[in-house]
Amino acid sequence: MPKIDKFALGDLAEIHLAKHLCQFAEIVPQVLRDFRPNILANYLFELANGFHTFYEACPVLKSEEPARGSRLALCDLTGRVLQRGLDLLGSKCRRKCSAK
Repeated sequence: MPKIDKFALGDLAEIHLAKHLCQFAEIVPQVLRDFRPNILANYLFELANGFHTFYEACPVLKSEEPARGSRLALCDLTGRVLQRGLDLLGSKCRRKCSAK
């Protein structure tokens, strides 16, 4: 994963995803304080939907720099937040989904 100094957010889907990722730090203490894992589950569901919207709207590998690096970082961060959130819920995260 390439290091970036700052995100280059130009598309609305990128901005929405970045804002949603920032909310993770607010959601976790609320879930722990109020004993409400459903809040975290709902957040992760909305994050996955936001990532899907971003991925459909914004080409990642075909984009030019600095957008490519920024989008790759958003993808990486989304994956890490989803994995951490699922770990907190006690669910295992599959590395790859495959059709059988």
